[in-house]
Amino acid sequence: MKKRGDKAHPEIIIKRRSRRGHDEEHGGAWKVAFADFTMAMMALFMVLWIVQPQSKEETPSTADMYNNPLVDGGAGVFDGKSRSPLDLDGIPVQVSKVETQDNAAMSPQDPASEQPGGEAPRKLYGTPAELQALAELMQTVASQLQAEANIAVEVVPQGLRILLRDDQQRFMFERGSTRLTPHFRQLMFGLAQVLDKVENKLIISGHTDATPYRGGRAYDNWNLSGDRALSARNALVEAGMSSDAVLQVTAHAERMPLRPEAPEDGVNRRVEVLLLTQQAEQLYRQLFGDSYAQVQVSQSGANFAKEADKPL
Repeated sequence: MKKRGDKAHPEIIIKRRSRRGHDEEHGGAWKVAFADFTMAMMALFMVLWIVQPQSKEETPSTADMYNNPLVDGGAGVFDGKSRSPLDLDGIPVQVSKVETQDNAAMSPQDPASEQPGGEAPRKLYGTPAELQALAELMQTVASQLQAEANIAVEVVPQGLRILLRDDQQRFMFERGSTRLTPHFRQLMFGLAQVLDKVENKLIISGHTDATPYRGGRAYDNWNLSGDRALSARNALVEAGMSSDAVLQVTAHAERMPLRPEAPEDGVNRRVEVLLLTQQAEQLYRQLFGDSYAQVQVSQSGANFAKEADKPL
């Protein structure tokens, strides 16, 4: 009988261990494949990001979006880049891009293309039909700028009356100041592009309500209405209208209310632009210019001299 610990015949003990494949499941091969896949996706996104600006500029629909004045940063309606503008006596207005071949064949050519310098000639509006067409064009501009409630255009015996006013949501000027709000500055830009193609002269007048100005006696509604009219004139000129188009900038304070029964109503705050016919302009020059009469001062006194009596 063998005893435990007998050196001549040592006892052999065999230990069996189970093999579960734990090391094989947590190998590093899948990590290398995932890293390669991630790198490939990053390279794909980089290529798409680089190619996107070039394809965006070449897409017609994207170009139309940039030419839309209602999109922030757009080029505007009157930048002259529209592919199918509706031309009314040299005044462009953007319309729908859909145009059939028959309409394209019957549409008149752009007068600007026939001019040597590429500029459309200015037109003098005089008849009621012409003035009404111009009024509808201005309403179209206001509609494109979402400013239908801020403008009223009507034909009057002296020409065309353009009334710019506040609405319930937007004011033309900041409270008690002469600074135009961004919405009305955009409206001035649209009107300036139309008026720059018109030969008729303008008179711009400012109006306030009957609420006294709180700035003191040194500055009252007369100053405020005059400065606001001048601010409107400057905005039109900065937007591209010729500075020679304006004959007069006047202040009316609260003396010409739209609602005489409610002189303090905010509807009386406005700026009016009067587009004069040729006859009205001649009358204006007779009243304020030197085409009709002038004063001759001598030792005997001051006398009015008619145009026929003026020295050559």
